[in-house]
Amino acid sequence: MSPLLISYQASDPLAQSFKLHIQGLTEDNWDFPAIAFSPVPVKIAFKGRSASRWRRQQRRKIRQSRQVLIVISQNTWQSEWVDWEVATAAAEDKQLLAAKLDAPFMAPLALVEAQPQWIDPFDPQALSLRHI
Repeated sequence: MSPLLISYQASDPLAQSFKLHIQGLTEDNWDFPAIAFSPVPVKIAFKGRSASRWRRQQRRKIRQSRQVLIVISQNTWQSEWVDWEVATAAAEDKQLLAAKLDAPFMAPLALVEAQPQWIDPFDPQALSLRHI
């Protein structure tokens, strides 16, 4: 079981950089929770043939986590996948966290309505076991 599932857009260079940053922090800091990463699919159509397989895998990851962090990057605000993840995390009664990688990025409406706990993605303390 991973206490924290991080959903991010792998196609966004800033989100990819954030993932590498977090991986480095987890290696250097015993105070970090176990983390699982889940890139939001870009090449899988939301209603396409491969979508149901991805949803099953993602639902399992969400069920196995205590918290879900949605990383908001360039295209997150218009992603049907992110809306689905937010709804699924809420249905599974998971604590929802959100982090903007850059101020101009818009948050998806489904995420805003879910009232997540907003964190600073570049503050290592925000993701430590003491704070989440």
